[in-house]
Amino acid sequence: MKEVALELFGGLAKSYDRTLHVATLMQDRYWKNWVVERAGSAKGLMLDVGSGTLVLEERLSGRPWSIVGIDLTKSMVQMGRTKRLPNVALLVNGDAETLPFRDDSFDAVASCYVAKYVSLPKFARELSRVVKPGGNIVVYDFVKPQGPFAPFLAIYVRGVLRALGFLLGMAKRDSAYTFQNLAVIVKGATWDREMAGAMEATGVKTEGFERLSGGVVSAYWGVKRRGGGPGWKSQEVATASGSRLPPLGIAPRLKIENRDGAAD
Repeated sequence: MKEVALELFGGLAKSYDRTLHVATLMQDRYWKNWVVERAGSAKGLMLDVGSGTLVLEERLSGRPWSIVGIDLTKSMVQMGRTKRLPNVALLVNGDAETLPFRDDSFDAVASCYVAKYVSLPKFARELSRVVKPGGNIVVYDFVKPQGPFAPFLAIYVRGVLRALGFLLGMAKRDSAYTFQNLAVIVKGATWDREMAGAMEATGVKTEGFERLSGGVVSAYWGVKRRGGGPGWKSQEVATASGSRLPPLGIAPRLKIENRDGAAD
C-alpha cells in the first residue's frame, strides 16, 4: 500500500492543500482541530507522521508545540519546507513503519491519513516506541462509511470523487489520479477495526474512538503506559533497507531537511 500512497500523492504537492479541502468538503479543518485538542496543550516536541504539506502544523500555530514532520513523499516534504513555519523544527523524508528516531523521543505523536496505507502492527509499534511514557498518540483516517449516513457518504465517495477525477483528468490536473482512485482505497479501509488492539499490544492505553462527519473518518487516541506493553521491548531501530541501528537518533540514510533547506 505504500506504493499506492506514493502514486496518489507523488505529483500532488503543489495542489495538495486545495485538493484536501475539496475532497473532504472542507471537513479536514474540523478533523485537524480534533487532533489539536486531543494532542493536549503541554509544551513539548510532537511528531507528525504523514506531515504532507504541513496543514496540521498550520492548525497548531500558536500552540506551545515544536513539531518534527515525516512523510513518505519527498515532494511533500519539499513543499512543506517552503512554508517556513516557525513551529516546525525538522522535516524528514521517511517511512511510518520504520521511523528513524530513538525510543521515547516525543511528547506526543499525531498522524493523519496514514493508517489505511500501512501494516498496523508495524505502525502501532513505531508510534508507541518513539513517544514518551504518558504521551498522547492521535490518529485519524478515512474508513468505509458506516452508520445512518453511510448511503449518502458512499454516494459522495464512490460517485462524486470519481466524477471529479474524470473532469480533472480531462483538464490534465495533477489531482485527477487521486480523485479517481481514492474512492477504491476508502471503500476497503477497515484499519479502525484493528487499531485499538494493535496499540494495546505495544503498551498504549486506548482512550477513545470517534467517528467524525457522519462516519467517513475514524479517529483514535491513546496514551502510552509507563513501562511499555506486555512483552514489548525496543532495543534497535530498523531502517527501510532492513539494516539495524542502535537507538541513537536519526538514521543516517535519511535526508534531514530544516526550514532553510539545508541538510543536517
